[in-house]
Amino acid sequence: MKPPLISVIIPAYNAEKWIVGTIASVLGQTIADLEVIVVNDGSTDGTSAVALSVVDARVQVVNKPNGGVSKARNVGIEKAGGTYFAFLDADDLMTPDSLEMKVNGLVSAGVDWVFSDIWRCDEEMNPIGEAEQGTDGDVVRTILSGRGIGIPGISSNLLAHRRCFENGLRFDPELSNSADQDIAIGLAQSFTYKRLPVALNKYRTSPGSMSRNIALFEKDLLYLFRKADRMGLLKDAAFRRYALANAYWSIGGAWWKNAGAPGKALPYFIKALVLRPVLFFRPLRRK
Repeated sequence: MKPPLISVIIPAYNAEKWIVGTIASVLGQTIADLEVIVVNDGSTDGTSAVALSVVDARVQVVNKPNGGVSKARNVGIEKAGGTYFAFLDADDLMTPDSLEMKVNGLVSAGVDWVFSDIWRCDEEMNPIGEAEQGTDGDVVRTILSGRGIGIPGISSNLLAHRRCFENGLRFDPELSNSADQDIAIGLAQSFTYKRLPVALNKYRTSPGSMSRNIALFEKDLLYLFRKADRMGLLKDAAFRRYALANAYWSIGGAWWKNAGAPGKALPYFIKALVLRPVLFFRPLRRK
């Protein structure tokens, strides 16, 4: 049997409410030569049964014990037979021409992977404001600096040639909501890439999303920076101070604003100000 052109990997945990619509957005692509790999990560609801109810030979459902989104995506990578790999979270959507435009953009630019802009949407998939744009510059420094958007909705946005993963590059199972940034850093360090300046995906935001878990956000971001340090990405002393200060400020702000926990916020604010005192004026500039 001929391998598909594109493998779309969808990690799913308790996603019975969204999974059919997500799969449908892939099956409705203007490129039909694809496979959909739904990796059910030990869901306790009907995610597996609902996904299996989709009658299309291009869809396969892989059931595994719960182990986190990174392990689920990695299982999908191992199962994927396509020339190109795309990723999509179980509650997000692709616009109908998303895959065609990304493959064409990758080939015409002669790069290894691409990403587009996205529509950030509410729970009903209504766009919130203007399309969210990524960077045309250095993805790694943009992500680590914490200023600006490197790749919006990273793991519901990437399309990469399979060669990017043939030497063992995988999602880090120690990470949850920072696994996206980590894989983007890994890809950008070793492979060529390009931003496509058009919104081709819809990213759903909801109160129950991982990004709202402040303790997990703290843990993941600190781990990401330790890993970046080991990789030698923070050798520039000025950039290191800048990036770490912004990371500490973000963690402090999340505890203060989102969790209402000033006691947990203040130590991070202090660390940030020691590294970059100018941050003291950031709240004033925003008023």
